[in-house]
Amino acid sequence: MIISCFIGVCVLLFGPLVSSACNVTLYAQGEPLNFTSPNYPGNYMSNDNCYWDIYPQTRGYNVILDMVFSDIEGSSGSNCPYDALTIYVKNNGDQRIGESKRICGQSRLNLFTREDQHIHAMFETDGSVTRGGFLIKYYETDGHSCGLSDLSASSVAWTNLTSPGYPSNYSKNPNCQWTISAPVGYEIKVEVVYFNVEYSTACSSDYLLFSDGSTSFAAQLGKYCGRSNITRVVVSSRNYMTITFHTDGSDTALGFNLKYKAGYRTTTSTTTTTTTEITNGLNCGSPLLRASTFTWRHLSSPGYPNHNYRNNMDCRWTVSAPAGYKIKVEIIVLSVEFEATCAFDYLLFSDGSSSFATRLGKYCYGTRNVVSSSNAMTITFHTDGSRTDRGFSLKYMARTSGSLLSASTSTWSILSSPGYPNYNNNMDCKWTISAPAGYKIKAEIIALSLEYEATCARDYLLFSDGSSSYDTKLGKYCTGTRDVVSSSNAMTITFHTDGSVTGRGFSLKYMARTSGCGTDEEINEYETKYIVSPDYPLQYPSNANCSWTISTRLEGYVIHVEVVDFFLEPHSLCSYDYVQLYDVTGTYERSLGRWCGSNGPDTQSTGMSMKVRFLSDSSNTFKGFKLAFTAGEPTSSRCGTDEEINEYETKYIESPNYPLQYPSNANCSWTISSRLEGYVIHVEVVDFYLARDGPCSYDYVQLYDVTGTYERSLGRWCGLDGPDTQSTGMSMKVRFHSDSSSTFKGFKLAFTAVEPASSSSVSPNLGGIIGGVFGGIVGVAIVTCCCCGICSRKKSTTNDQSQGNRSREVYLNTIYTVPVSNYPPTTATTLPAMFTPPPAYSEVVKDDPPPYCQAVPLSDILPVVTSSSNGASSYQGIDNPAGPS
Repeated sequence: MIISCFIGVCVLLFGPLVSSACNVTLYAQGEPLNFTSPNYPGNYMSNDNCYWDIYPQTRGYNVILDMVFSDIEGSSGSNCPYDALTIYVKNNGDQRIGESKRICGQSRLNLFTREDQHIHAMFETDGSVTRGGFLIKYYETDGHSCGLSDLSASSVAWTNLTSPGYPSNYSKNPNCQWTISAPVGYEIKVEVVYFNVEYSTACSSDYLLFSDGSTSFAAQLGKYCGRSNITRVVVSSRNYMTITFHTDGSDTALGFNLKYKAGYRTTTSTTTTTTTEITNGLNCGSPLLRASTFTWRHLSSPGYPNHNYRNNMDCRWTVSAPAGYKIKVEIIVLSVEFEATCAFDYLLFSDGSSSFATRLGKYCYGTRNVVSSSNAMTITFHTDGSRTDRGFSLKYMARTSGSLLSASTSTWSILSSPGYPNYNNNMDCKWTISAPAGYKIKAEIIALSLEYEATCARDYLLFSDGSSSYDTKLGKYCTGTRDVVSSSNAMTITFHTDGSVTGRGFSLKYMARTSGCGTDEEINEYETKYIVSPDYPLQYPSNANCSWTISTRLEGYVIHVEVVDFFLEPHSLCSYDYVQLYDVTGTYERSLGRWCGSNGPDTQSTGMSMKVRFLSDSSNTFKGFKLAFTAGEPTSSRCGTDEEINEYETKYIESPNYPLQYPSNANCSWTISSRLEGYVIHVEVVDFYLARDGPCSYDYVQLYDVTGTYERSLGRWCGLDGPDTQSTGMSMKVRFHSDSSSTFKGFKLAFTAVEPASSSSVSPNLGGIIGGVFGGIVGVAIVTCCCCGICSRKKSTTNDQSQGNRSREVYLNTIYTVPVSNYPPTTATTLPAMFTPPPAYSEVVKDDPPPYCQAVPLSDILPVVTSSSNGASSYQGIDNPAGPS
């Protein structure tokens, strides 16, 4: 019993020195490894705190995290106030946070690091509900690969291929390429199950490219971007297909999910094979094409535009669309051998799925539009044995059988319900409005008088953001007047009525408007550039999503922004309508803050470029904003200077924008010093109001004692109670940090040079101290023995018990001393929910960790640091530490 009690006391007193299977450094390899929440696949524990640092094993490589399963208390999309897994992408050198995500609920996650970055993951749980936890796969890449690049198509079963991280958003800048092969005599068939890739003109930003061969330089079978709910089918003409997925450094989306399979290659004849048929099979591409309902697809003659087409060709394509749609073709270029009746070389359009169907037109020159009367069209390209030319290029799309309207760029057009001012029951009308590239559609409802129901379930006017009613909804209305603006150059309007009450109907006007919503501006010396919200000084539209990049070529200058006029929909977190500014360095972007209401930005970039984003939701709109941008030298006084204090002098430092709210994502540093020998720096609070949380991990002021190049933390403060302390030497450093969430008034601190406070002249009572310590140990031992006699309990410990078991309550009047490395939580990213049970632990985890209540020697867990031949330190990490063998 005495021995048991002694062991219990030792564990209680010295337990924090023993590491569990979390709180470790891991090194990613080419082969995926895993780390999990403690006790996975069982529920994690309450009041736990674990962290993992994950580095690439190979210098210059990147780490990829892929969350396989998560079930953490809270809901995806919330700020995760209870239990949370927070993942930071940090720079190896200055430990600066490049990206962070706070996760709870049932979510998926995919994160990439860049070169010279690593992952820091922190899992915190409170004292209430526990759940299944998480399992995350991690591995290293060279920054260009996206999994296996050589794939084999089965002739029996479909195989799936997805964008990196799907169903979470793909990351910026990956370039993936897969080559799919099949046995000789087979073709590759690909069906796109889901597709959502950032849209750009000509798919120049992010795109998915299908090539008819074993390289991306082979003939294109299709290049796609945007989004679609319609299944797309792509078929190769040989036993190889290359799929290229390219993304740039701007926006991302959910990506794609496709499946592929090998099938026997079909021919037009079972008995003989002519020269024409061989040419068709090798060069014409897939004979079966499917028209998209939301974007144009392109078709061109073999070899176009780099090579002339060949003689004696007969290429045939059948284009299909969903029921209720028609095929619209626009000939962009047609350059073939000319003859008055187009008897030599020609392009033939047939109204159906066969070239024997009714002819829609036979052409050998000029540009024109061709529309089918049903959901199928056959296109035949014939060449004879004489002269050849460049060939043709056309685009095709599935359009609704309803009206196709074009928006003018100069005048309003009117659209009304049939029979206005009286409509009929049981109507379903649909109009697709298009505008030139670079424009958006703006619709203004003049009158709307329909049968009213709270959710507009009976009669309604539906606006969709694209050329299909299946695209993102811009609004569904049955009463009132309002403005609706598309995000691209197409909008679909659907008018539905049921079989009951009718009303007057609707009348609206529409027009093509320049986005006024995103340009790249370059500022010269002594120049001011202005950007305004769309339609300023009139009310900006709903559902706006605008982006501007402001830059200068003046070396050493930064971008300054000042408010001329600013009035957006107010909200405490600026979640509805807002302007957000970003510091831009190459492809890296760091948020400078978010503004709404009547409080606009007055700040500066840290480099030569700044990005401005404006977003409005579907509800209230206001006047908008006008911002002025200039290029100038950095105003260092806003956020960090070096100050020297003389005798009888007081220096003040303030948070940026004080006494107005400080910006989000601030990182400021001041150094306060004196030349008065024997004096120290004393700091007192004049005003202090920061975001508050127990460990001061969101917004905080941290002070450091500075001696030469050595810095020692004096403490960290947040909430309403600021510092009142002094340095031990002649210099003190002040650091102010704010995260990306709420901001407050900030602080004003007073600094003076004073003689150090004298130490107490009272001699310490050493006997009392020793007796008190001994009595405390004995008391703890007695309590522990009692506990041992009543019950036994296993408990996981962490390297940092003060962090692991800290309370989530707010302590405004307490000074917290926290390690220098800090990891402020950020708002959660909404990801698609998962409702599948957790995978079996044995199926996904390579190395079994020990039970989380088992003590593990530090030597088996912590990274080993060795010296390389060049004197630099190298690191050997422990992946999925299994404890002593």
